[in-house]
Amino acid sequence: MSRLIVKNIPNLITEAQLKTIFEKKGEVSDVKVIFKGNKNRRFCFIGYKNESDAIKAKEHFDKTYIMMSKIQVDFAKTVDDPNLPRAWSRHTPGSSAFQKIHQGEEPPVTKKIKKNKEQQEQQEEQTEPQNQQKSKKFQEFLQLMKTNQKTNQEISWNDNVNNQLDEIFEKIEKEKPKIIQQQPTSNPNANVNERRLYVTNIPYTSTEQELKTVFEKYGTVSSLKIPKQRGGSLSGFCFVEYQLPEEAIRAFSELDNKIVLGRIFHVRPAFKDDKEEQQKQEQLEKQEKMIGEEKSSYKKFKKQQMLERLNDTTSWNTLFLNPNTIIEGICKKYSLDKKEILSEENDDMAVKMAQMETQVIKETKDWLKSIGLNIDFLKVEKNQCERSSITLFVKNIQFRVNETDLNELFSRYGQVNKVFLAPNRSIGIVTMQDDKQATNAFTNLQNYKFKGSILYLEWAPTTLMGETNKNNDVNEQIEEQQNELTRILYVKNLNFSTTEKILLKFLSSKVNDIKKVTIINKEGVSQGYGFIEFDKPESAQKALRLNNLILDDHLLQLSQSKPKPKQDINKRKQKQEIEPTNKLLIKNLPFEANAQELRRLIKQYGELKKLRLPKKLDGSIRGFAFAEFVNNEEAQNAAESLQNTHFYGRRLVIEYSKEE
Repeated sequence: MSRLIVKNIPNLITEAQLKTIFEKKGEVSDVKVIFKGNKNRRFCFIGYKNESDAIKAKEHFDKTYIMMSKIQVDFAKTVDDPNLPRAWSRHTPGSSAFQKIHQGEEPPVTKKIKKNKEQQEQQEEQTEPQNQQKSKKFQEFLQLMKTNQKTNQEISWNDNVNNQLDEIFEKIEKEKPKIIQQQPTSNPNANVNERRLYVTNIPYTSTEQELKTVFEKYGTVSSLKIPKQRGGSLSGFCFVEYQLPEEAIRAFSELDNKIVLGRIFHVRPAFKDDKEEQQKQEQLEKQEKMIGEEKSSYKKFKKQQMLERLNDTTSWNTLFLNPNTIIEGICKKYSLDKKEILSEENDDMAVKMAQMETQVIKETKDWLKSIGLNIDFLKVEKNQCERSSITLFVKNIQFRVNETDLNELFSRYGQVNKVFLAPNRSIGIVTMQDDKQATNAFTNLQNYKFKGSILYLEWAPTTLMGETNKNNDVNEQIEEQQNELTRILYVKNLNFSTTEKILLKFLSSKVNDIKKVTIINKEGVSQGYGFIEFDKPESAQKALRLNNLILDDHLLQLSQSKPKPKQDINKRKQKQEIEPTNKLLIKNLPFEANAQELRRLIKQYGELKKLRLPKKLDGSIRGFAFAEFVNNEEAQNAAESLQNTHFYGRRLVIEYSKEE
């Protein structure tokens, strides 16, 4: 529905002119004028990224004039579309006009056709008879998933494609010259990655996020790669990898030769990425070397744990600060000496360190706002924050490091576009030219020892550097989904013997514009419910108003289809939203802390009314406390200020307490 066919266009019009005309109704992803040799056939295809824009363009441009030519605009259809009009031309072999002209004529039979017929008859005798009424796409799917009769084992996608690859390699070997045949050839039994797809004819203006939303409908996408040319423009194809082979097969069957984003996608299984496997192997060897450098077994174990958590976004702390950097920054700001702060006479050393860290965190937030960066991501859950592919956070920096040092360090792995460094050296931000260079820098500089301190890297959020906020796009997608659901009805209380054909025939006598009828089956048995899809929302609403629909002695019940609720995997980690109160719950407290130290830490943010530390039977604290303030504003100030503060090396977790 996002691709249009425009007929009777002017003979001398160009694709650029057509694009400027049709861009008035939305973003155009593709314009193709059809030629036969050098002759313009006077029709073209226009592709839109959004289906709604294509509908608007059809309604606006249909039966209008371009350069004195009255054009006809309609939705384009693929070759295997069941709604495609039948052939009518006398030159088309499938048409009735062609059969009338060539009636009684038989095509000449050559030796090659005889051989092909004999081979085909032999193959039909050897193979089992198949149901010819099934579609070609379903036959291809069955061929991929059928079982071997001799070994009674499932044949995977690899086995099926490898048989085709063997034939291709044999043809290539026969056509090669003798000199080339003497050279060592590549392995003909190259395996296909069952979870990876090769997608061609994608729009050149599409983004990674747009393609990801398309492919995520059929499963969890583990990686999406869009190769680029030297100039930075897209190459017109991409590689998609799913977590499960079944998801890849589902995407292949649903998207191959289908109109998506205004273009016809062609999907094929992809080979295994040898370069990627080689990089993984090199990275594993590098990690083993880093682990082997440690002397004690405990340090090796901790090093291995740390390397395994590199890409775990839930363990990243954006406002993690180097303690030495905090002390040096405070000493420089107030002209103090380290001895005055780190003296043994100070009884409340942990409280002072926590207060200094809180102050530096506040200064860092103010600095991020002053340079025009968006810090709303700090309020979002780590696993729900969308990460950039070119911007990095650099943490645990020494105070003597400057912007030039960071620029020189990251320039080893690509071109650096921007470098920001906080005045207190709490955090740095580096933006690379493209995602490949950024990934290279991330893998090589993560846990890299730089000027006496180990660097911690983190992918920055997409909204940090003023990138387009995708909330509007998400809202548009939700609206499109809701509009699409208005055309779909949910039907239940079906007779288990009722088939889709019977249901379609019954409903067609009552309502028009029925596009598709689906009855849900499980292991070949009807579940008694299904879905009815209409071409127009008005037809669906008309069907809802029908009463006493009895089919096969069952009263049908129709209702509007609803979107499937998204299931969160980590339900245990979901936090119940609590309204702000004057009482805080402070968790992850160190067992060395006492009530006096905690009171000194908290009271500077508001008037403390009550502080309670629950204890065990042996008198030690249980690791959490309740702090009650005079009003809600002071409690909110304390919660925001102490949220990322460390106390005795532990990061405090502040939440609003439930009312008793």
